[in-house]
Parts: sequence; structure tokens; C-alpha cells
Amino acid sequence: MNIVKRLSQVSTKGLYWLLIICFLVTAAFPILWMVTAAFRPNIELSSDPFGIPSTLTLENFKTVFTDSNVLTYIKNSGIVSAVSLIAIVLLSSMVSFAISKMRFKGSKGIFRYFLVGLTIPQAVTLIPLFIMFTKLNIIDTRMSVILPLVAFQLPVSILLFVNFYRYIPDEIIEAAVIDGCGVYRVFFSIIFPLSLNTILTVLAMNFITVWNDYIFSLVFINSTALKTISIGLQDFIGPRGLTDWGATFASICLSTLPTLLIYFGLNKKMTAGLTLGAVKS
Repeated sequence: MNIVKRLSQVSTKGLYWLLIICFLVTAAFPILWMVTAAFRPNIELSSDPFGIPSTLTLENFKTVFTDSNVLTYIKNSGIVSAVSLIAIVLLSSMVSFAISKMRFKGSKGIFRYFLVGLTIPQAVTLIPLFIMFTKLNIIDTRMSVILPLVAFQLPVSILLFVNFYRYIPDEIIEAAVIDGCGVYRVFFSIIFPLSLNTILTVLAMNFITVWNDYIFSLVFINSTALKTISIGLQDFIGPRGLTDWGATFASICLSTLPTLLIYFGLNKKMTAGLTLGAVKS
């Protein structure tokens, strides 16, 4: 009986690891193929895109750095991402602190109002935003991309901060107030430093969304000097749909590198931030 039980456990564990390996191979294959394609000549990619590479070259990256505006697009994406993330973290953390700890009349209603933003698709706001930004004369500026990105990322960020702040003891804030701290000093000296894991979680989650933004950049940005990397990849599509695939994949590698670094670098902090406060101690 023990032998049968042990064989069952071994077979279950073997099936488990087989599924894990299949999942990892399925998830990793597109990334590995993309990196390999970035170093393959265009002729090879056209004739045998999924075959084993026979030659590798750096010409695709040379084309990207010398004959395209990809570095400008990456710089623009970096500026948009940095400004958006700073605004998202500051606004969402301060709003969440007010909702969770100041307990003013209507705070729950304001929290529900922000959560409604989770249900609104970005596409339905494009025409109203375009009309509004045209009247404000900010079309074809970075601000026309930053403002909607911040607005659409605030609801989920506020949700994360509110769930964390609920488990910060009120006695800490009361002691600080008794010692003479004002609201802003309590927040920036006590609450904000305690929120490090949640801040890193918000940064990691929103960076991926903001960096990869396509729809707002496509609609509101016209000039080449302000294009972000997501829409700048279209530059490699030539007349009649002819595409420089080697340079395209090289650009994609460069554009995905920051998101991969952020994700793997903050993975542990991100997991801790998502689970912190799930169980009250």
C-alpha cells in the first residue's frame, strides 16, 4: 500500500514539474526568438524565420543606432514614464492617506468614485480628450500623453495604497500629532517611508503600462521629435508594407529591456507589496 502511495506521489510530482517546464518553455520561447531574430540578417528572417540561425550579425543594431530615431523615441518614453510615475505615486498615495486616515465626510464615496475608473475603457475617452486637449492647445505635447496615463492609472494605485494604509495603526499618527507634526509632515516623514513596498509595487505595475502606451501616443502625438518608442517602431515599415524585420526586432529588444529590468529587479518587492496587508497581524 505504501509503495502504491509513493508511486502516486512521484507521478503527481513528475506531472507537476512537466507542466511547469512546458509553461516556462512556452513563455520563454517568444522572448528568446525575438532576441535571436534581432541578430539575424533580413534574408534569413525572410526565408526561414523559425529555423536555426546560421549567421549572426550586429548590422541590425547598427541600423537602429545610426539610421533611425529610436534613441530619441526611447528618451521620450523615458521622460513620459518618469513624469507619469512620479505624479501617480504622489497623487495616489496622498489621496489614499486622506481616504484611509483622515476619515472626512464622503471619503468612502470618493473612494468608490475613483474605483469607477477601473471600468472605463480608454478608447471611449479618446474623442472627448482630443476635443479638450485641442481647446487647451496641448495636442502634440508630452502633457497630452502624461495626463490621461496618470488619470487611468490612479484607480488601481489608490486601491493598493488604501488597502495598505488600513493596516497602519492609528496610534502612530496620533503620537506624531501630539508631538506637533502637521498633516504633511506625518505623511512624508512617517506614512510615506512605511509604504516602500507598496510604492515599488505601484511603480513596477504602472511602468510597464506607461512605457508600453500606444493608443494615447498614437492619437495625441504627431511630430517625430516627440514620438514614443511604441509608435516609433512604425518607422521601419517602408513603402508597400516592406519591413526591415531585423532592425524592427533589434528596436523591440531595446524597448523591452527597461521593462524586463524593472520587473525582475522589483519582483520580490512587488510580490510583497501586493500581499502586504492581506492578513491583519
